[in-house]
Amino acid sequence: MSLPMTDIQYQTALAHLGQGRHLEGAQLLGQAAQGGHVPSMSLLGAQLLAGRGVAPDPVGGLRLIAAAAERGGGFACALAAALHASGLKGRSDWPRALELIQRSAEAGFVPAQAQLRLLAGRGGDDWAALRRAVDIKAWRRPPPRKVLSHDPRLWIFERMITPEVCDWIIARARDRLVPAKVFDQVSGGPTTNQDRLNSAAEMGLTDVDLVLLAVRERIAAAVGQPLVHMEGPQVLHYEVGERFTAHYDYLDPAHEGSVADIAMRGQRLATCLVYLNDDLEGGETDFPELGLRHRGGRGDALLFFSLDTSGRPDPRTLHAGLSPTSGEKWVLSQWVRDKVPPGAGDPRMVAALEGR
Repeated sequence: MSLPMTDIQYQTALAHLGQGRHLEGAQLLGQAAQGGHVPSMSLLGAQLLAGRGVAPDPVGGLRLIAAAAERGGGFACALAAALHASGLKGRSDWPRALELIQRSAEAGFVPAQAQLRLLAGRGGDDWAALRRAVDIKAWRRPPPRKVLSHDPRLWIFERMITPEVCDWIIARARDRLVPAKVFDQVSGGPTTNQDRLNSAAEMGLTDVDLVLLAVRERIAAAVGQPLVHMEGPQVLHYEVGERFTAHYDYLDPAHEGSVADIAMRGQRLATCLVYLNDDLEGGETDFPELGLRHRGGRGDALLFFSLDTSGRPDPRTLHAGLSPTSGEKWVLSQWVRDKVPPGAGDPRMVAALEGR
């Protein structure tokens, strides 16, 4: 029995994308999407939203994702769930997100089923019951903080996340690792250099999921800032011999590129590092100006404020990511800005995500 034309277009598009022929792949996905092919609508929507291989069209991408989710696509429902919880609407909408992740799990989308189990903290396949068991208020309560330094502020949170969530984040990042970049203070954009030799997985809007977003809710509560103040998270990986030399996380207002970025997106207020494994030696976070080195256990977090209490960059927060002497090092890194980024709550984006 022959396949429908939309299925053929979709399979051919996947082959093109696998060969790096993104334009041809996107064109075929567009043709299949016009025919109502839900997987094509979902994948093309994600590409348009992220600008991955095609010219960015966030509104068009969101419309496709919302339409595919309305038709019951498992991947689309899971992606839409993450978008509703991400703060794209200017706030996180967890009731809608959990409704969509349940629909995705019921459609048989395995990653959604795993997310529900992790969020609920228990097993099973009663997706409605697992959804009801998810306590977002509990996710927004960080563990008690311990003070490593009062001035500047460096705080430790033991058991910020569970070992199972640590493993989930590592698994999500492993195939996305690329050479890590640094912020070029002159151009105002990312670049690579010998100061940073580790690899990183940048988790954009189409990469995050509800588990990672729940972790970000906990970090936001620890910092005392709304979720929408956060940059996209990164998962950092260090092999033996790889390191990130001493640097500041705040943006230096003495450089032109930084001034433009601060004006648009705000200054970097704080950094939260969640240590995802502890089967290594070395690999501490070093604060040479303070005479402090720290490496938490699996699931522990280190939070430090790059700005002092008056909002000025604090050079005492100079820090380095040291190389492991054995094993490998995995860390979730989350930067927090002091203002809401542009685009959050854009009415056109909100309408598209809600299918209006």
